Amino acid sequence: MSANYAVPSGVRTFLLAACLSLPAAALAQPQMQTSEAGNTYISGSDLTITTPVAADLFAAGGRVSVEREVGADAAVAGGSVTVRGPVHEDLRVAGGRVDVEGNTDGDLVAAGGNVRVSEAARVAGSAWLAGGDVALAGRVEKSARIYAGTITVSGDIGGDAHLYGQQIRLMPGAKIHGNLVYASPNELARDPAAQVLGAVTREPTPPGWSKANGGRRAMSWFHPFFVLSMLLAGVLLYAVFPNAALGPQRAIRQYPLRSLLLGLALLFTIPPVAILFMVTVIGIPIGFALLLLYPLSLMLGYLATAFLIGGEVATVAKQSEPVSVKKVALFLALALIVLSIAAAIPFVGGLVVMAAVVLGLGGWAIWIRTAVNGGRATSQ
Repeated sequence: MSANYAVPSGVRTFLLAACLSLPAAALAQPQMQTSEAGNTYISGSDLTITTPVAADLFAAGGRVSVEREVGADAAVAGGSVTVRGPVHEDLRVAGGRVDVEGNTDGDLVAAGGNVRVSEAARVAGSAWLAGGDVALAGRVEKSARIYAGTITVSGDIGGDAHLYGQQIRLMPGAKIHGNLVYASPNELARDPAAQVLGAVTREPTPPGWSKANGGRRAMSWFHPFFVLSMLLAGVLLYAVFPNAALGPQRAIRQYPLRSLLLGLALLFTIPPVAILFMVTVIGIPIGFALLLLYPLSLMLGYLATAFLIGGEVATVAKQSEPVSVKKVALFLALALIVLSIAAAIPFVGGLVVMAAVVLGLGGWAIWIRTAVNGGRATSQ
């Protein structure tokens, strides 16, 4: 599988796997389904996969251990995740603690509180790692990107390495065959025995990302009050206007590219348009109304993306259509938590929030236009 502009689908699978880990942890007994194509879907509180998987693997639970080979892609999530068996295509894994000990024939995407790629692990493609503490001791044949609070590299990277973190350490066994690009408020801690065959470049640290406030700013998106407030707003919206809650997510599914582009346009044009209205006396009320509605539109955009992720999780988990308020609240809560965790990743967290808002804004715009047109969808 390609790691270029196949990334959105890969990230989508990765987020779905992360969402699935939360409800699965509450299941007392493992649940498993296998599709006609050989794909395996399994969830439970404590999972140990001891039989080979012919095609794709989707696994989630409180504790997950993959001991045998996976014939194609693997998306695994849980409180604690260990992957020992070989994965013959791409591996996407998320959890509180993530240990990758087996080989990956494609690309590796991993995120969690603690992420470790063991010395025995080999990644044939590229690696994208993010977390609180990330340790790379294995071999990555192509490039590696790591975002973390603490980054420790003692393994081998066949291409370029991009490292972004508070503390970055190159240990004696580290060898980077390409260039090293890093950004950190602290100096690179490089052992004399560590090898970088290309150039070493230090990029400017993004404004505001420092020891004093970097972690606090990132975790502010995961504040329980924020998640609870968005959950209550979403449940209230669904209870009072169910079509308005579910309509934008259907629009995003049908027109993903248009939703993204339209959302970007709305994000950056509403404030200047409001100011232009306020320049003229007759347009002052309209300008004030637009400025007042702007924060609300951002919140609704974020909620629309959360509803979308919750709906996708319900589908992948083989759940029935979440028509009850209780089901909607459950999957919406899971989506909001996962978005908050993703938003707490240093450097890329802001992009996650922006993408969620933009995609949702576009979905709202398309749904409203379709409703005004009497349900007639416009062409892509």
